[in-house]
Amino acid sequence: MLSWGQTSSFRRREARSGIAPRPARRLLLGLGFFALALLAACGPQIGELERGEESRVARAYNGDTLELESGLRVFLAEVDAPQGEADYAAQAQGELEALALHREVLLAYGGAKRWVGRPREGEEAPREAAIAHVFVRSEGGRWFWLQHELVSRGAAYVRPRRDNHARTDELLEIEALAREAERGLWAERAYRAASPRSAARTALEADATCLRGDAPYRIVEGRIADARVFETRASLAMDGAPAETPFALVVFGENFSAWEGPPLASLTGSNVRARGPLGVYRGEPQLCLEHASQLEVLAE
Repeated sequence: MLSWGQTSSFRRREARSGIAPRPARRLLLGLGFFALALLAACGPQIGELERGEESRVARAYNGDTLELESGLRVFLAEVDAPQGEADYAAQAQGELEALALHREVLLAYGGAKRWVGRPREGEEAPREAAIAHVFVRSEGGRWFWLQHELVSRGAAYVRPRRDNHARTDELLEIEALAREAERGLWAERAYRAASPRSAARTALEADATCLRGDAPYRIVEGRIADARVFETRASLAMDGAPAETPFALVVFGENFSAWEGPPLASLTGSNVRARGPLGVYRGEPQLCLEHASQLEVLAE
């Protein structure tokens, strides 16, 4: 057992070494645990989003879809993930399960809240799913934003829509870092930004309209050669596609009327990164834009 003199000498050594005395360390440790408990008690930081339902995840599938114990199906807002037999689909599914399966979640809304599909044969009621940002409570009690984690790991990519884009700017910044580091799906050639020539070929092979739900979704980078704006639509022809099958970014209908991005007529000569579904209209391949968040004007 240490004598009083020995204890005092040890405390003097603690002070000289910069180590806090034991009572002070205990106090600091207690304050640290209190701060962590306070953060957990505060719950998820949903910011400007509207607070929604709380439940536990019973099932996770398709890389971007959850089924809650309440029975509610949830599509992750503003993101998408590889599915089925696509490259990296199995890994994306594994990431989703590891992050969310059997955990407590809170839904939050920043746009359209529900997707309603047509009833299948034999069903009376239409199919319905929430479209939400999801906040997950980890085993340690910390809340995290699921979309942020998936995009930062390269397990999902950003897919904004005209009625759901509240956090797209933030997600695009996170995606850019994951893409630069070639994390997750960004290490796969299939998900790298396509040239107008490559995108035109993909659109023609699919031979569908961009309004179909199964239209191929791509990120395309290139230079706008000619931006033309008409009464109800705009067509931004891109350099690099074959002359016989010119490729364009198009905006039309309500999406054109509600456009809030850069003036479309001013984009001739601009280098851009666009994302959206590919389609074919009157034999010409195109990528359809429905909101300005799908179009990034790149530095020269």
